[in-house]
Amino acid sequence: MKIIIIFIDLLMATVLFFVGRFFIKSRNTERSVLFLSLGDYTGLNTEKICRVTGKRIKTWAMLFCLGGIIDFIKLGAGIIIVSVFFIILLVFHLVDMTINRDKYRV
Repeated sequence: MKIIIIFIDLLMATVLFFVGRFFIKSRNTERSVLFLSLGDYTGLNTEKICRVTGKRIKTWAMLFCLGGIIDFIKLGAGIIIVSVFFIILLVFHLVDMTINRDKYRV
């Protein structure tokens, strides 16, 4: 059971890392922003949005790596702690993209 929980942590970290890298290195930023938002994105600096979002997603990946390390010490505690922090950071990201939308204008 211990190896499965650690594997889930590291799998999440790997997936999030590559998604974040995709957003940072994206050449077609308009399509990436369409993936992120359902609303109107005209007039937004799509390169800045992709760069900021990619860095945040890579931060989330580092959290899951930390969760894997914590799971070595106390089984299950790492994935629970990291999942709570992940949800909090995701909500902060969504609030930032909604309230501070003018910060990402061209």
